[in-house]
Amino acid sequence: MDRRLYEINRDIEVLTAAHARQRQLDAQIEELYRQRGERQTRVDETAQRFHKEQDDVDKLEKGGLRSFLLSLTGEKEERLDQERREALAAKFQYDQAKSDLEYLENKLTGLIRERDGLRGSQERLEALWEEKSELVKAMGGPQGQQLAELDRQLADLSHQQKELEEAISAGENAKRLLGQVQNDLDSARNWGTWDMLGGGLIATMAKYDRLDSAQSSIQAAQRALSDFRTELADVSRLQVPNIQIGEFATFADYFFDGIFSDWYVQSSIKTAQEGVSEVLMKLTATLRNLDVILQDVVRRRAPLEAKREELLDSVSS
Repeated sequence: MDRRLYEINRDIEVLTAAHARQRQLDAQIEELYRQRGERQTRVDETAQRFHKEQDDVDKLEKGGLRSFLLSLTGEKEERLDQERREALAAKFQYDQAKSDLEYLENKLTGLIRERDGLRGSQERLEALWEEKSELVKAMGGPQGQQLAELDRQLADLSHQQKELEEAISAGENAKRLLGQVQNDLDSARNWGTWDMLGGGLIATMAKYDRLDSAQSSIQAAQRALSDFRTELADVSRLQVPNIQIGEFATFADYFFDGIFSDWYVQSSIKTAQEGVSEVLMKLTATLRNLDVILQDVVRRRAPLEAKREELLDSVSS
């Protein structure tokens, strides 16, 4: 192969990857801006709720007419305990929302910095394609032009395959973490049933231990679904059917509200299980669709690669 053509192909490979990454980052950054707006709204809402619940606790603790009347009826301690649980649940949701927002902002900053370092790749790539086109035309006439066009098509399919594989990997990670949430909730529900049947302190402690584990798993799953949603924003340019990105937007909000304020009630664990199962079902269906498209891309590459090898032989001979 001509030395200059070899150098051009090498540079095209590098710049094609850089340009593809830049386009990918454009889509992902746009999606992260949307997610950041949603999380900021969630932070504002949960902050307002937390402050309201904490005010209710403070009023009962400090006294006043309402506190006095509840004391007369013997309901003050029970009401105070309820208000504290609600304030604690509201604080958990507020802290979770702030943590999610910080995660998105850090990720957004990193992707913007990476994209800035790739600017200009498209212009350099187009210049190289033009030079290669002229060179292969001189070397192989029409066959050389066909070879250049095949290289373009294969580069595009290679990028599509990479995008799909990354999205599937992100989705599988989210699926694994959701499975962990499901296992924790199943265990908590089983211990809760034993607790209701008189399992004693051990059963009670085991139930709460599983619920604590579920909270940690839920946070990890929330972020994994955010990552999956970001990957889908890029893949959506490929017109993958039957994917609704919004379905994975606010997984934690999907069943958090009203759950953690009442963990000790067995039915609330069942509600959480149903929420996880529904998200898992949608996620599995989405991954199935992505895999179908991936196999189609792989299938389309095969004849093009065979044709390219054939043309290379004819140009070289």
